[in-house]
Amino acid sequence: MPSSMPPSTKVPPAALKNRRGLETRDRILAVARELISAHGYSEVTLDQVSARAGVAKSSLLWHFGSKEMLLAQAATSLFEDFGHDLGGVARHAGKTPPQRLENLFDELADYFTANPEAKGVVLGLLFSGGVPASVREQIRHSWDAHVRDLAEVLSVPGQPLPPEMSRLIVATLHGCYVHWYASDRSEPIAGFLAPARTLFSDWLRARAG
Repeated sequence: MPSSMPPSTKVPPAALKNRRGLETRDRILAVARELISAHGYSEVTLDQVSARAGVAKSSLLWHFGSKEMLLAQAATSLFEDFGHDLGGVARHAGKTPPQRLENLFDELADYFTANPEAKGVVLGLLFSGGVPASVREQIRHSWDAHVRDLAEVLSVPGQPLPPEMSRLIVATLHGCYVHWYASDRSEPIAGFLAPARTLFSDWLRARAG
């Protein structure tokens, strides 16, 4: 007689250990990001991360190898989120390039509002003399990826967006952010982005003829 017992859903010990290890790693990175945002890259210590994350220093070193590598990974992950919501072409199916750009500007306004310090920390790292070269290199690679992704999203068959224009849009976003942050964030960032949003969407409409 066939067994009616449901198949076992017990997670193998190795998989469970791996999942817990990833969860611990993510928690450490989240704490390190918070500390970098609050105190600056050069002021964060392993003792602070250990105490806040509830993880022994030996475990921190096991996961990341060194304080420098831990903080570098935490810092670079700050700006990975910046381009995370850019999305792929499929997410924008059925929309024209101007509509896609307007949606992206609106989403980035929401992102900056929810994470006002993140981009500032990254820009600070870019100009800080005490930051490993690997962090600056990662910033450059990340921004290059944003340029490529934006060009893909705003292109249509037979009319690709020039990479120079994509680079200009990304640079303009950075400039709007800096102006907003320097103004003590007393006004919604959408107001700082609005002229660029209109300028670039009008350019895309004119380009489409």
